[in-house]
Amino acid sequence: MLYYRNILVPLLFVFFIAGCTSLEKQKIEVQKMEEDGFYEDFKEITHSKEVKAVKQILHHADWEKRKVDMARLPDYEFIFQFVNSNTNAKAITYAVWIAPNKNTLEVVQGDQQYVHLNEKDSSTLFEALTDSKLADVK
Repeated sequence: MLYYRNILVPLLFVFFIAGCTSLEKQKIEVQKMEEDGFYEDFKEITHSKEVKAVKQILHHADWEKRKVDMARLPDYEFIFQFVNSNTNAKAITYAVWIAPNKNTLEVVQGDQQYVHLNEKDSSTLFEALTDSKLADVK
């Protein structure tokens, strides 16, 4: 029994440490299109619950693999960044358009992934990115 304990405890410790490193904290950097046609830093989301909510929406979205050609530049762009600056990972840009009906969002991930979010997910994502309600957009 002592033999198993001497092996089991260090083994569990290794699994715990390995699991924690895969859960590195991330933040979201949001930029907004200004009237002059340039993107300005708009918001940084660091609260883990908000980051997780955005990730969940994007993960469960019904992405289509296609290249889209929108009539205008995105209203917002955002990327996920690791808080630990020693982590090297390629950032993927998410471009966000407010749909003409003003109650949904269209999102392009990278160059070839597109989704038109439903109203609920659009509202949640918009509020997380901007701290305002999509219904209030004019």
